[in-house]
Amino acid sequence: MQSNWFKFTAVGDRIKGTLLSKRYQKGQDKFPDQWIYELKTEDGSVFNVGISVNKPGTVQRLNNCKPGEVVGILFEKEGEAKKGYAPAKFLKVLTFGMDATYNEFDSST
Repeated sequence: MQSNWFKFTAVGDRIKGTLLSKRYQKGQDKFPDQWIYELKTEDGSVFNVGISVNKPGTVQRLNNCKPGEVVGILFEKEGEAKKGYAPAKFLKVLTFGMDATYNEFDSST
């Protein structure tokens, strides 16, 4: 996987692309366990999107997606922060069907 990470920093941030792969990664240091989704955007850039296992609804929705499916993730709103933590980020997952150009055997897809 490339080390090109997409970060949701402000409400309205979004990414849309073809799902290439997904994998589980154990947490390290202060970071929790997470799922990593590799998305290829329309311009051909490939991004990793890490979603904490502490977001079970988002993870479940993304894990239901298949490689080759066009997926969008939107930072919809912030929620109230727990004491000592940053505000919660509410992410919305959208699906747009299969990418007609996707070929699982072509690594450049």
